[in-house]
Amino acid sequence: MNRIDYQKSIIKALSWLKTQVEYQNSLSLTDINHGAEDFYCGLLNLVYGYSLKNINIADPNAAAIDLGDEQNRVAIQVTSTSALSKTRYTVEKFVEKGLHKKFDKLLIINIVKKSNHEAPTIGGSEYVLDTKKDILDVEDLIKKINSDRDLEKLRSVAAYLDAELCLPVQKSLPNEVLTVLGIIEYISDETHAGAGNGYIEEPDPDRKIFKRFQEHSEFLVEMYNDGYVEYGAVLEAVKKESDFGQVKLRRAANYLKEYSDAVLTECGGDPQKALNKIIESFKVLLGGNGYAFDAGAAKFYVIDQLVKCNIFPLKEVPLA
Repeated sequence: MNRIDYQKSIIKALSWLKTQVEYQNSLSLTDINHGAEDFYCGLLNLVYGYSLKNINIADPNAAAIDLGDEQNRVAIQVTSTSALSKTRYTVEKFVEKGLHKKFDKLLIINIVKKSNHEAPTIGGSEYVLDTKKDILDVEDLIKKINSDRDLEKLRSVAAYLDAELCLPVQKSLPNEVLTVLGIIEYISDETHAGAGNGYIEEPDPDRKIFKRFQEHSEFLVEMYNDGYVEYGAVLEAVKKESDFGQVKLRRAANYLKEYSDAVLTECGGDPQKALNKIIESFKVLLGGNGYAFDAGAAKFYVIDQLVKCNIFPLKEVPLA
């Protein structure tokens, strides 16, 4: 396997585990949480080079933490709860039990998804937890793992996940489908700022292509028609293979509106240059995160979003 294969395998495994935890917790089935401590103990040791041990059972004073590395003086709590009250309780117990004297750093690993706490720090004079740096989730771990240039470490992490998790056997998806799935997944991340204000929500491709971009209309129509022949079915496959809800799709559309409008401005209003720049940015984005990339599929997704008015959105004309 090469680097990309290892990265894709790691993304698939951790994403699957995250989904399982979310689903079982929604049904009040929390057994999976109990086994997470030992699983993440092994994983974090591989990823960060720690020598963590599960101290939650052996040490009754370790009520605030699950894992500890006395050599590196790092303590970790593994949780599926992102509430601010839980984070504050953890820090309070960490100090109350005197664990801040034994460990210099407390990290909270959320095995589902962390919250963006408004408070930048939690704690007092004895210990302070940075809510931005010291709380991690699955997405943070994936980024950390896939940014590592050590191929042997990637292989070890992939092998560990394969041995620990019983993933369902799935047919591999074509690269063109994975490309579109990857684009939507990343641009729908909630850390992207919402956009859309000042834009016309209802699609109006005729006005856009044949009036706004009249000089480029032939190119745009030809690009869409050529792409549809080869990639029209890809979007249908994406709909069947993905579980994107309306919130994610709306978030992705909003991101495209703001981002594409900025790129179009940079390119002096030339849609051809802007489209190429957007496609190239998707290539860099997906390649850097271990996803497959099919240039044709990315190009068709972009032109399809153009027709839907999510790319180069029409701006409302102020009333006189």
